[in-house]
Amino acid sequence: MRPLILRIGMLLMGIGLVVGAASTVIVSSFAPVDEQVGTHGSAAAAVLGIGLLVAAFNPSGSIAWVRAGILYGAVVLIFEVISWLHGKSFHLGPVIFGLAFSLLLIAAYPERKKLIPERTRPAPAPTTTEPITKEEPQPEEPEKGP
Repeated sequence: MRPLILRIGMLLMGIGLVVGAASTVIVSSFAPVDEQVGTHGSAAAAVLGIGLLVAAFNPSGSIAWVRAGILYGAVVLIFEVISWLHGKSFHLGPVIFGLAFSLLLIAAYPERKKLIPERTRPAPAPTTTEPITKEEPQPEEPEKGP
């Protein structure tokens, strides 16, 4: 039951954060949703920053935070483009900051192949290493009498 509650909680929190962030960019009349729902963008940025600060001491052990830092650069670019398409000004500073650090994280990470998560595959069916052979019955020796 607890894993289900955890998943539902994470989904709801993620949806709230994404909708709160998207509402500030896409529809300006929904901008207050970011603060009314409780998904203040600055607080979310602070959480990402704190996670990256903590992960900096052991990046290999905190690969999810490294991935989130890389994702940040792409998200900032997308947000600025959407904002610009909706008639707002394009801010180059956050885009340069986000993309520069995303590229730095990719270039400096020691095991780049691990940055792209592998698909979870079901375990293969167990196989035996010995060939299956049919045992032939052994002829019985006749009993020797006294």
